[in-house]
Amino acid sequence: MIIRKIALVLLPFLSIIFFNGCSNEAKSNKEYTVMIPNPFVYVSSMDEAAAGAGFEFICPHSVDGYSKREISYIKNELFQVAFSGGNKKLYLRKAIGNNDISGDYRIYNKTHHSKFGTYDITLKGRDDGFCVAIWSHANFSYAVTSDSPLSEEQIFFFVNNMK
Repeated sequence: MIIRKIALVLLPFLSIIFFNGCSNEAKSNKEYTVMIPNPFVYVSSMDEAAAGAGFEFICPHSVDGYSKREISYIKNELFQVAFSGGNKKLYLRKAIGNNDISGDYRIYNKTHHSKFGTYDITLKGRDDGFCVAIWSHANFSYAVTSDSPLSEEQIFFFVNNMK
């Protein structure tokens, strides 16, 4: 009987200790979460993005199957036009230099090097198509990144229409 009374008195305290011990919440006001700020500046026109990026980017104004267009840049570094429709996203990018600017670091089971005109293009994807295309020209890097696989012909359309 006395053990039962002690258990009833201690039970609320034990449950507090148990549940707080398993919590993901901060233990004190001195713990902070550090996040990197988004470097992209979102604008309403290609001219605004060109002024911010420091260079012009010519690319398709619209893409079949994608209803929304979003224009952004990273100051003096990168110009991006993103298209979305339903659950699909497509990114077209141009940046100063000769680097992989796709922003896609997934590992694909298919990598293909292709020649289109004077461009050497690296394509990455799966058996059902390509999700990444990267190439360089005249000290600029270009990338097409899609979460839906694209055919080589679709990639070549973008390569031909991005400058």
